Amino acid sequence: MRTHDLDFVIFGSGITGLWLLNRLQSAGFHCILLESDRLGGVQTMQANGIIHGGMKFGLGGLLSPSEDAHDMVGTWRACLEGRGDIDLSEVRILSQAQYLWSEPGMMADAINFLSSKLHSGEVHAVDGEQRPASLQHPDFKGSTYRLRDLVLDVPSLVATLARPHRERIYRVDYRHAQLEVDDVHQTRSITITGSDHELFRLRPQRVIFAAGAGNAELLADIGTLKPEQEARPLHPVLVKAAQLPPMYAHCAGADQRPRLTITSHIASDGSMIWYLGGELAEHGALRDDTLQIEAAREELNTLLPWMDWQGARFRSFRIDRILPVSDSLLPRRTDQATVERVGNHYVTWPGKMTLAPQAAQQIMDSIAEERLAPLYEAPPALPLPHPEQALPAWETLFGQGPRHG
Repeated sequence: MRTHDLDFVIFGSGITGLWLLNRLQSAGFHCILLESDRLGGVQTMQANGIIHGGMKFGLGGLLSPSEDAHDMVGTWRACLEGRGDIDLSEVRILSQAQYLWSEPGMMADAINFLSSKLHSGEVHAVDGEQRPASLQHPDFKGSTYRLRDLVLDVPSLVATLARPHRERIYRVDYRHAQLEVDDVHQTRSITITGSDHELFRLRPQRVIFAAGAGNAELLADIGTLKPEQEARPLHPVLVKAAQLPPMYAHCAGADQRPRLTITSHIASDGSMIWYLGGELAEHGALRDDTLQIEAAREELNTLLPWMDWQGARFRSFRIDRILPVSDSLLPRRTDQATVERVGNHYVTWPGKMTLAPQAAQQIMDSIAEERLAPLYEAPPALPLPHPEQALPAWETLFGQGPRHG
């Protein structure tokens, strides 16, 4: 059995795992990333691509935008402009802003909150042709604001993060990766069966679990059920209709969260598809597909009644947000990434794509505090397949093929 010593093994090829792979390799560490299915994983590839500073959660007048989330928007922008920790200048930006619109009866607290932010540079009131095309109809009587948030093409982001280190990303069923662990939860080695049925052993300094739902299974493999995690189900809806205009906007509702969130994605056949999230997706977790699509139709007819939805095709899908369970009676904050140390493992849950760089930075800071240094040469190529990139829901639910180019 061949044995390879290396600095890090990362489990999970979502945004956080890929971000860490880039940061660690740039710092001189030699890593291998293991993915149990397809590149990009599950949560990442079904995300709507919004990078936000928390402004949308301040609508109830009771919650201020998180400073951490605000800083993350700046971190992402620096990387997208090629001047950050990772060069993301090749990532496709779908929109430089996410808009927020309100109905005439929007609650006073939300109006006061947005008005207080107009001079901060984070929010701009817009009118007339500055509004998204869907909100330029004469019957629209609400208010519209432009937020500093970004919307990214997630497949482009995954491809850009993976490209420099593709040869270090392997597809391995986690059930076939045997972790040899001591009595204090230290992984001493990972034994894997290669594609030619040859066994080989990896001996890393540290192991990172960034596998979303898979973290629970990996923690069980090292003999612990802590920290616990939970799934918060979402039920988004996709809409495909002729001549849909681009739309990147939240509709303010009666809650602190948006009543409806819309992003737009161009499928491989050139069609425009709207991704509907917000309260619709959260409350819809308890509805079956038929009822959820009916609810989506009703929301669109109520909020955008001047648009023609005849002939529109609707599809819904389910996705879980994986978060650690809070150790206290208070719910865990969702505006901060979570990183836990277990033995020689880092276990991370960013909670949302926006916070992936924060999760990576927490691990990099911990590595610095431990004074870990690169110890090993780059491992040789392993007899394992490389994963194909996963497809987002808007490429699969309407029968389209994969995106090319």
